[in-house]
Amino acid sequence: MSPKASQIDPTRAPSILLKGPPGFGKTIAACSAAIWGEVWLAYFDKNEPIELLTFYKKHRPELLERIDYDVYGSENANEYLNKLISFFKKGCRYCAIITDSVTSLSSAAVNWSIGFRDPKGSKRDELDKDSVQLIPDWDEYKVETSLATQALDICNQLNVINIWTAHPLASIKLESTGSRIDRVTKTSSIVSYGQKVGSLVPGRFHEIYHFGRQQGKRAVFTDLQGEDYAKTSLGLPTVLEIEDKLFFEVWQNELRKLGLVPKEVVK
Repeated sequence: MSPKASQIDPTRAPSILLKGPPGFGKTIAACSAAIWGEVWLAYFDKNEPIELLTFYKKHRPELLERIDYDVYGSENANEYLNKLISFFKKGCRYCAIITDSVTSLSSAAVNWSIGFRDPKGSKRDELDKDSVQLIPDWDEYKVETSLATQALDICNQLNVINIWTAHPLASIKLESTGSRIDRVTKTSSIVSYGQKVGSLVPGRFHEIYHFGRQQGKRAVFTDLQGEDYAKTSLGLPTVLEIEDKLFFEVWQNELRKLGLVPKEVVK
């Protein structure tokens, strides 16, 4: 029998996209899901999530033991997907799966794919005729889209909190008629290369929160702030102040005020 819409629990295993400039605490916030149990961090941004050590040693050092992480990049982007597949097939002990960040994941997928170009059939580099051209093409963009969408599919089927982060990148859009440029506008994308992933990802998340500052303090916005898109289906306040606080403790307290405590994950 198909489930009834009245049976939907909006707080059961939610999917949450945390977006904002680098250095605003998205990784720290995502890993605060460790208040409920062990979490796994797929880390694409740097060689180590050193920011976790700095913050949690000061505020909640015991939570560091609940955070497992693996580092991914252009040399092993496929291993990230393989790990997710193993969670799906063999079971997942984590209460939250964190992908940090889709911005770096997209470039890792493209660059990983470039490494498999056939030296005989590929275009040659203009400066080094013995090397293949390293400019991404349609095949690499297809790999980027495939890896990201497969990862999203798996993450959303696991009975865990699915958290992804993103760093919007500024760019310029040119609109022209013939040879004349009619309009130049500023835009942003949460991915490094192709356009499809940046358009697909936001639609796969129940909650999208934007990280910034308000009155000099770290804050999370749950509704549109100028050009910074955010949304919530949970009825959360427009702004959550998180300076020196664990994001998911603040999030949980706001849900409790609304009578929306996630029964299967939050304790």
